[in-house]
Amino acid sequence: MFSADRIFTFTQTISRDDLLGQLATSLYTAGLVKDSFKAGVLQREAQYPTGIDMETHSIAIPHTEFEHVNHTGFAVGINQAGVQFHRTDEPGELVTPDIIVMMAIAPDCEKVAIIQSLFGLLADKERVQALCKMSVAGQVKEFTDAVVTR
Repeated sequence: MFSADRIFTFTQTISRDDLLGQLATSLYTAGLVKDSFKAGVLQREAQYPTGIDMETHSIAIPHTEFEHVNHTGFAVGINQAGVQFHRTDEPGELVTPDIIVMMAIAPDCEKVAIIQSLFGLLADKERVQALCKMSVAGQVKEFTDAVVTR
């Protein structure tokens, strides 16, 4: 589900679309998604933004429809570059997520349970700050331990 090959720390200026493209490409390279996945994510992000204001910090959970997915997997971006996302609840407002978790969820997985698990991990500002400072191996373990996939 989570792999060191799909966890990136963005420190240099990058556009939101390029950041999303890099995460999507890592999922494609791993064989988890179809070649249509990246375009699906970018289109969905334009229509239904995924930036989430958690009051003390922000996250983003970009994704797209099942038809673009081969197998469930995730790509993670640690956002030290200050890339902004439109808010899901207030699309006219921007947030700067600390962590971006791109989901590729296959139809046989319980999407609601996965999202609840992610929120359980990412709702805690101190855990998010700790995740951002961990080694990639530590990040993989934290995400893997936290996310329920059925």
